[in-house]
Amino acid sequence: MKHYPEMSSVIQRDVDVYVFEKLDGSNIRAEWSPKHGFYKFGTRKRLLGEDDPMFGKAIGLIRQQEVALGKIFKSERFEGVVCYFEFLGENSFAGLHEPEPHKVVLLDVDVYKQGFIHPNAFLKTFTGQVEIPKFIYHGKLNHEVEEKIRKGEFEGASFEGVVCKSAPPKKWFLPIMFKVKNQAWIDKVEERYAGREDLGDLL
Repeated sequence: MKHYPEMSSVIQRDVDVYVFEKLDGSNIRAEWSPKHGFYKFGTRKRLLGEDDPMFGKAIGLIRQQEVALGKIFKSERFEGVVCYFEFLGENSFAGLHEPEPHKVVLLDVDVYKQGFIHPNAFLKTFTGQVEIPKFIYHGKLNHEVEEKIRKGEFEGASFEGVVCKSAPPKKWFLPIMFKVKNQAWIDKVEERYAGREDLGDLL
């Protein structure tokens, strides 16, 4: 099962991007096939079972979306799909979670032998079908937009910031993705988790 691509913090200013709110949770993978539906699950780095004390309930939440997603995948005659979700609750922060209700939000879809669905096609296909991140902006990310995001002044951005995805003129593509984070969110992480060896991973 494919891993979700690492997201750079290096801004690509020379390409048009689709900008989405950055959800503050944990990445969960789910593999789908026409015969078995969703049958394999994982966090960003390891496989996942329903007995996992932290992320096991993500599997049930994803399976609740199987009818809606499976209908789309079968209509497109996909041979196989890896879906990437964000698992989060109201008080999730920096990938850490409280004992509270959670949800999963569809981030991206990688189709077997074809690649990631283009962000524009992603919006057209999944808006109104399942929950996806809020779409904010399309165009080049200039210094003015970046500054507003870092100051928490860009309308639609989450407290954490935004995710930007490249938009080449193809239906299928290997994405160029980068993140721009709100400085207040970074400051909160550094204050709350100072001294942790994995602080860099949280940022």
